Amino acid sequence: MSKSILLITFFAFALSPAWAQTITGSITGTVTDPAGGVVPNATVTARNVNTNITTENTTNAAGVYNLLVLPVGPSTVPGTATGFKTAGLAPFPLSVNQTARVDVVMQVGTITESVEVSAAAPAMQTESAQTGDVISSNQAITLPLNGRNFVSLTLLVPGSITPYPNAFNNPSRSFGGGRPYVNGNREQTNNFLLDGVDINEPIDNLVAYNPNVDALAEMRVLTANGSAEFGNATGATVIMATKSGTNEFHGNVFEFLRNDKLDSNDFFNNRSGNGKRALRQNIFGGTLGGPIRKDRLFFFVDYQGTIERDSGTYLAPSCRPLCARAISRSFPPAPSRTRPLASRLPKTSFPPAGS
Repeated sequence: MSKSILLITFFAFALSPAWAQTITGSITGTVTDPAGGVVPNATVTARNVNTNITTENTTNAAGVYNLLVLPVGPSTVPGTATGFKTAGLAPFPLSVNQTARVDVVMQVGTITESVEVSAAAPAMQTESAQTGDVISSNQAITLPLNGRNFVSLTLLVPGSITPYPNAFNNPSRSFGGGRPYVNGNREQTNNFLLDGVDINEPIDNLVAYNPNVDALAEMRVLTANGSAEFGNATGATVIMATKSGTNEFHGNVFEFLRNDKLDSNDFFNNRSGNGKRALRQNIFGGTLGGPIRKDRLFFFVDYQGTIERDSGTYLAPSCRPLCARAISRSFPPAPSRTRPLASRLPKTSFPPAGS
């Protein structure tokens, strides 16, 4: 009995909105008639285009509806009410931690009739004063990332800089790479969340896990005015959501190669006459997602591996033997001008013992 209660309590917490609010979106708005009057008791349904998952809500006396804890991705918001035609809106992108405002205008008619809006205006976020930007999956995949380090993408957001750009080229999957300086804050003041889970290393606030870039649905970088749920950081809050399976099978396979045969030599190696450092780096993997039960249950898996082989740091000698012999011929040893220490001490005479 106690195990059953513990299991139910665990799933209740895991499925509660408080645990999911950082990786989901919300839609709010007002339903009105053609004259601008509010329409109470209208049914508004949010539908995710990729999975057909629906969430319903009814407008209150002021004609306002709120749809919370919605999966991110292309969504549509049809509305129905007695005495009005069914209003359908074109799909629009719903992002992580976004509260999109979508107002619905109902036309007089029967529910069996419908009004389809084929081109909807972009959903505006007027319900929050937070600033930042969203990095889409397409941007993350198509932009060149040295080492496939997702933290490099944070430098695309206004107010985000780094004095150490090479630190973002580390292909390590954990505890490696640089972090951005956002709005003048130190790199230790950022907060990284993956699917609502804190992935910060507690000592120096390093990024404890570097996810596969191809597995990210999107990434939102909050730079200021975040809500109270995003504490623990005065810099940026980086919220990442991984992809989900859909009603169609999707996947990819990738391989990224770095080889010293394709690289130019370092400036300082050229200056000292040294060769290139040997390097063989392979980053490979893939993703796969699809339905287990259509419109109900989905799966998504990903893998990324890294193999790196190099010759290590090349230490050039400070002076080669030939150079040393040339220096010895050019500068013969100078004659010694020092006197023995005894010759510089004052002469002192002592009386015989016993006198």
